[in-house]
Amino acid sequence: MASAPFPPVAASAASAPPRLAPRHPFAAAAASRRSSLSFRPAAPRRPVLLPPRSSAVAANTLRCTHRRAVSPRSRRRAQGLGAASALAASAWGAGEEKGGCLSCFPKSRRGRSGLARFAPCALPHASGVSFRSRLSGFKVRPSHILCAAGPDEPHVASPTWSDTSLDTPDMDHAISKEELEDVLNTPLPEHPKLIRGQLKNGLRYLILPNKVPANRFEAHMEVHVGSIDEEEDEQGIAHMIEHVAFLGSKKREKLLGTGARSNAYTDFHHTVFHIHSPTKTKEYGEDLLPSVLDALNEIAFHPKFSSSRVEKERRAILSELQMMNTIEYRVDCQLLQHLHSENKLSNRFPIGLEEQIHKWDPDKIRRFHERWYYPANTTLYLVGEIDDIPRAVREIEIPVSKVQTYKDLRSVLMKRIFLSALHFRINTRYKSSNPPFTSVELDHSDSGREGCTVTTLTVTAEPQNWRSAIKVAVHEVRRLKEFGVTMGEMTRYMDALIKDSEQLAMMIDSVPSVDNLDFIMESDALGHTVMDQLQGHESLLGVAETVTLEEVNTVGAEVLEFISDFGKPNAPLPAAIVACVPRMVHVDGVGETEFEIYPEEITEAIKSGLEEPIYPEPELEVPKELITQSELDELKLQHKPSFVPLTKEENVVKVFDSETGIAQRRLSNGISVNYKITQNEARVGVMRLIVGGGRATEDSESKGSVIVGVRTLSEGGCVGNFSREQVELFCVNNLINCSLESNEEFIFMEFRFALRDNGMRAAFQLLHMVLEHNVWLEDAFDRATQLYLSYYRSIPKSLERSTAHKLMLAMLNHDERFVEPSPHSLQKLTLQSVKDAVMNQFVGGNMEVSIVGDFTEEEVESCVLDYLGTVRAASSPNTEERIEKISFRPFPSDVHFQQVYIKDTDERACAYIAGPAPNRWGFATEGNDLFNVIQRSDADAEISEQVNLDLTGKRRIDVRSHPLFFGITLSLLAEIINSRLFTTVRDSMGLTYDVSLELNLFDKLDLGWYVIAVTSTPSKVHKAVDACKGVLRGLHSSRIVERELDRAKRTLLMKHEAETKTNAYWLGLLAHLQSSSVPRKDVSCIKELTTLYESATIEDLYLAYEHLKVDDSSLFACIGIAGAEAGEDTNDEEPDMDLHGMAPMGGRGFSTMTRPTT
Repeated sequence: MASAPFPPVAASAASAPPRLAPRHPFAAAAASRRSSLSFRPAAPRRPVLLPPRSSAVAANTLRCTHRRAVSPRSRRRAQGLGAASALAASAWGAGEEKGGCLSCFPKSRRGRSGLARFAPCALPHASGVSFRSRLSGFKVRPSHILCAAGPDEPHVASPTWSDTSLDTPDMDHAISKEELEDVLNTPLPEHPKLIRGQLKNGLRYLILPNKVPANRFEAHMEVHVGSIDEEEDEQGIAHMIEHVAFLGSKKREKLLGTGARSNAYTDFHHTVFHIHSPTKTKEYGEDLLPSVLDALNEIAFHPKFSSSRVEKERRAILSELQMMNTIEYRVDCQLLQHLHSENKLSNRFPIGLEEQIHKWDPDKIRRFHERWYYPANTTLYLVGEIDDIPRAVREIEIPVSKVQTYKDLRSVLMKRIFLSALHFRINTRYKSSNPPFTSVELDHSDSGREGCTVTTLTVTAEPQNWRSAIKVAVHEVRRLKEFGVTMGEMTRYMDALIKDSEQLAMMIDSVPSVDNLDFIMESDALGHTVMDQLQGHESLLGVAETVTLEEVNTVGAEVLEFISDFGKPNAPLPAAIVACVPRMVHVDGVGETEFEIYPEEITEAIKSGLEEPIYPEPELEVPKELITQSELDELKLQHKPSFVPLTKEENVVKVFDSETGIAQRRLSNGISVNYKITQNEARVGVMRLIVGGGRATEDSESKGSVIVGVRTLSEGGCVGNFSREQVELFCVNNLINCSLESNEEFIFMEFRFALRDNGMRAAFQLLHMVLEHNVWLEDAFDRATQLYLSYYRSIPKSLERSTAHKLMLAMLNHDERFVEPSPHSLQKLTLQSVKDAVMNQFVGGNMEVSIVGDFTEEEVESCVLDYLGTVRAASSPNTEERIEKISFRPFPSDVHFQQVYIKDTDERACAYIAGPAPNRWGFATEGNDLFNVIQRSDADAEISEQVNLDLTGKRRIDVRSHPLFFGITLSLLAEIINSRLFTTVRDSMGLTYDVSLELNLFDKLDLGWYVIAVTSTPSKVHKAVDACKGVLRGLHSSRIVERELDRAKRTLLMKHEAETKTNAYWLGLLAHLQSSSVPRKDVSCIKELTTLYESATIEDLYLAYEHLKVDDSSLFACIGIAGAEAGEDTNDEEPDMDLHGMAPMGGRGFSTMTRPTT
């Protein structure tokens, strides 16, 4: 899927400080980075996290960093759960996707470079849309909302601020400076439900009862040993023990059939083993906590270091090392080596050294384990539905710069306000013209993983613009430091923080256990006081009244001194300046030329930027509404909005399904509306506009027009007479996040909003303005075109992307609608052509809007009539006739198997194997309806009823007659094949560390495909490909058994059950409910989903498997090999695509961490 989100708003309440509560506005967040330049000053400890996050793709990146010690005990880098930060970050923007390592950073997603990444489920939860869930930092993550339903919202104080309350720093009653100091030095309140303790053997434990998700709990065993504790000849041994201990545990294996999930990771300072488990077994209702703790005890303190297990994990780790050795990994290593040049962290990366990994015997590994793995060096965290705390404590008896005061919290708040202003100024003001940079980010955050507070300025730009980009960044930093934020900026960001804090306090009983667990682990590691969301909000209200503009500017200026005073004798000294630059760059008219940057050039650019004249920031008028009441009254008088019958056949204007709570409406202008009222998230709503067509409507003369057009609209950010800055601040003030994206089938616009202070009406106003008064700017078109040109030219620099693009081009007959547009296609586009390509799809009958949230029927239908009903009606074009034929390349051809070679200093390899599949609704290429085939095959079968009961009394459905037959059965097949790939290709044969099958099942287009992705070494990759093909084709010779099917069902049903507690998942379920281009979808596809999974049989799976093309004439494969002696690429097709679902790992040093053990 090609994505074109609105660029992130860089300021507002977007920096995330220390972790005080999960999804709390003052929760820690890790910065997302690709590369950097870094400075370190000698400075006192400051336990503050303020990481604004965003990401961008560009040819080279500069990062300036300085560092402060933060905590005597280092832990893994904070994962952002701060919610307020997102408000500004994505008022109009979703940012580029970036995922982290699941192993080391459990809250992040490790994306695959290459092809569309789809979860194996019958109905996708997001329809291909990257939707922001946890509002953390400045980067929008491609994940869904992880909040579930809780009890009625608690009472919280109103966060509304009058002008006088912020303009006047004095209290209602006079208070002396000494009295204020005493108040600010008061310790913050501790989370009332958190239980701490220590066993006699020294093991520390923290327990937090939490009811979301219901009947489940998280157990994490953290051993305080990592790569930093290794001796010279032990580099990588901590990670080796993690593998051997975890995968060698028989007690952990016994949990696999209970619905429990487990994994492990290693970083610089810690090794963590974690299990996510039901509270009781499904069959007999037995408590699982004892079994989980027993498994963790065996893993941590009683592993078996058998020679066979050590050898098996040695092979897996060596394969993992090959997979990790990317450009991002090497850049992160360079940065950390400079940033921590005076300590062991600079040369103790968790993955270790290949030559040492080859040498260790079991005795060597056992000695390291004996030295570090003991109870007093371990902390156990339990979060979940744990009602009997005394019993839980008994079960634990297994054999074997802090934010603590109101003053600390106040300092954090002031820094967030200050840095929010900087990000908004840079990324909004300069985005309105043609900026010399792709992104500028300032990250000020605690790193438990590194044991210090790090401030990093990262500038990303095209190579030819790097000097100008640095000048702009340091110029704005100096201007903010000298003149400070304005009263309007302080008021605006303070109000946004408090609104978001209140919103999160309402959700206190809806935070999932995994979020709470991450939060208390990080807070405990950094020495922060642990507060719940309500305590955090009340504490925030208390300190906010004491904040003055002068203090905000004073405290914020200290953070920026390492840049603004660069070169001065009294300035904090930088730790490092790291530049990530390409060796070769493209120069128009010349071609590829060598490119270099020298240290003195960077220094000169910084000093030049600091010498530019500076002026104070003018106040900006922020609209309170985009459509006034008088304008709305006129629109309603003109258009007379109303609801009309859903179909011409029946005179029914509203369909409500009581089982699912789904309501369906249709407006007189043709727009379809679906909504569901839910209390999943207190006073929060989400909305998605889906427009049929997407990139499939591009023809041979307009390749790239839709994707570039969507990005152009995103880059402009203006509506009506309102500037981009005004629109973004309108979103900040109303707690709105918005993104605009496109894929092969549809264009999406997605909103997340708070339902307080008319937040839903504000979101609907914005949607109305985008539909009716969108603004198309020439400079936005230029930026969008340049961005995709940059994407195209970066493909040959990535082994994974080069390999995948070659596969996609071969499989889809060089169809550019499924790849990034080529330079030739981009040159043919004009602003008018891309505008027409997009806006021709925005017509009434072609648009569907779905809304999910904690609103009332009256509220949502009023907004729908007022702001969607007043959109001008237009006849829908016949988009089906305009879609050019899509087909797979016929056999035989010389591109069914290809290879890619890339010169690199280190050897590694990857491969992709793909083939045709039906779409979700049973249509294959050429429009063939596979249900006709199924019916013929069932002609002799005796199927008495569509719905009946099985022997246990459960309701069963004849899956073969249901529209979701292929969606259900192919999802189950994908689960089973993935399990076999892991146990065969990785575990038994040792040919890879990472292998997976993913499905891309379209909804509208009459095709789909599957992709197997595998990473390996050059010497093993061909064997790995053959092994993957063997697994894929081996379902006949090694038939599926009931145990495999039951496990696949359990996995998908548990996922479905958990995600029905999220608003974003329901948006995906509602998608296409009234779409004429997806005629087979109706409410039964939603309410019968669980029964469909339970009813599927092995025979059903084999019937679907017959239509998954796995023979030699249908398979396409491409192997990519990188190394110093790599051969020449044998295929001369141009690289002209970016890869769907690509999500490079984010965060400074994130790529240095070990990958998931499972």
